[in-house]
Amino acid sequence: MILFLPPAPHTGAFFDEFRAGFTGLEACAGTYPGYGAVPASAATIEGYAASLLPQDGTNIIGFHTGCLVAMEMALQSPRVGKLLLIDIPYFDAATKAKHEAGLDPDNPKHDAFRAAFAYDADAALANLSHDVTCVATDSSLFDPTVKAAGRIKNAHLMERRDIIKPAFEGGEMAAFIRDWAI
Repeated sequence: MILFLPPAPHTGAFFDEFRAGFTGLEACAGTYPGYGAVPASAATIEGYAASLLPQDGTNIIGFHTGCLVAMEMALQSPRVGKLLLIDIPYFDAATKAKHEAGLDPDNPKHDAFRAAFAYDADAALANLSHDVTCVATDSSLFDPTVKAAGRIKNAHLMERRDIIKPAFEGGEMAAFIRDWAI
């Protein structure tokens, strides 16, 4: 089983078309509380992870904000399978503050962004013990992903400049994920 975790503020439907092409692989996608039809709860990465914690052995693919949720799931349950983290939003304090200043405090769609900026990614990266593959695509998160991978014990870093935005609409990503999953 593969669980896809979307970037904020998207729901699991972000991956519907992509997952449709994965014949022979059992896959689903999560939606965070407060998005889509899922009732809202306190917006934290830890809360999102707890609400979507999968069955034992489930492999998790996180994209952007979904990377943080995937990392937290692995910390909450050692029985989670391997992780594929694509374009990790790993920022220093100044960059987080800059991005957070642009968020609308009255817009609930920004809750996941605030949760991401509040999350202690340094501690999570340092404590991961799962099999983790980090993918840096040709995006604005290339450098942050490389830095994050360097903080994970035994991480496998894949620099994929051939995968461009939108990352999940090209055949390169589908081929890469299929190879990773098998």
